[in-house]
Amino acid sequence: MEDFYRDFSNIGDQIFKSLHSSDDEYRNKNVVGIGADGTATHAMDKVCEDIIVRYVEEKDLPFNIMSEELGFLDRKYEETILTDPLDGTFNAENKIPFYSVSIATLTDNFNSLTRGYVKDLARGDVFYAEKGKGSSHNGQKIKVSPVPIHGYTISLGKCSDEMRRKLIDLPGRHRSLGCASLEMALVARGSVDMMAYVGKGSYIRNIDVAAGVVLVREAGGVVVDQSGSEFNMGLDVTVRTNIVAARNREVLEEIL
Repeated sequence: MEDFYRDFSNIGDQIFKSLHSSDDEYRNKNVVGIGADGTATHAMDKVCEDIIVRYVEEKDLPFNIMSEELGFLDRKYEETILTDPLDGTFNAENKIPFYSVSIATLTDNFNSLTRGYVKDLARGDVFYAEKGKGSSHNGQKIKVSPVPIHGYTISLGKCSDEMRRKLIDLPGRHRSLGCASLEMALVARGSVDMMAYVGKGSYIRNIDVAAGVVLVREAGGVVVDQSGSEFNMGLDVTVRTNIVAARNREVLEEIL
């Protein structure tokens, strides 16, 4: 596995240790500013982002950085790290054990994604994928489930009655977990059939799902937008859209 995996793992380990170093910091819900994506920056978000930026600059990794709080840091490289330093901030602040750091690398849009790294910051599990080399969980190869599980993670905002009905009527178990990168990892490892963030109020940013897109694709799954087209976003963190990731096209045909 290439050196960048070790670098991303070092970053993930530092963030994990920082969040768990003291109970006061762990529960810090203070808003310290407004991020580049237009949402509130919480103290924990800033701590995690600072670790990433500091590591990349100290090691002089050959990437620009695009992050939720910072926006675009142009380091004059071809590839960019697209990162959500803390995906699932509400969960983290309230000790709901489902939140992560996600890191992806690309040049300009999701068709150029090359790597995806997601670390479960509650349990320490690591998901990693490289284009053309497959996906892994704690170093072991993973694949989407070859058979129906009838399990779904769905965040459902305001959407058409038809789409809402189809999602609600999917047979099986439904969950809403609040951390898109880890929910996509569940699809990649074969734990659920599908994850969906659909409708107004459930819009997704590129930083939320970039690493997850690589994980799902490399595990044999498919990722589309609400219309059923192949999912693609650029580097602008202010853009919002809908996403559906599934173990295969057959699952998507039930709702799209």
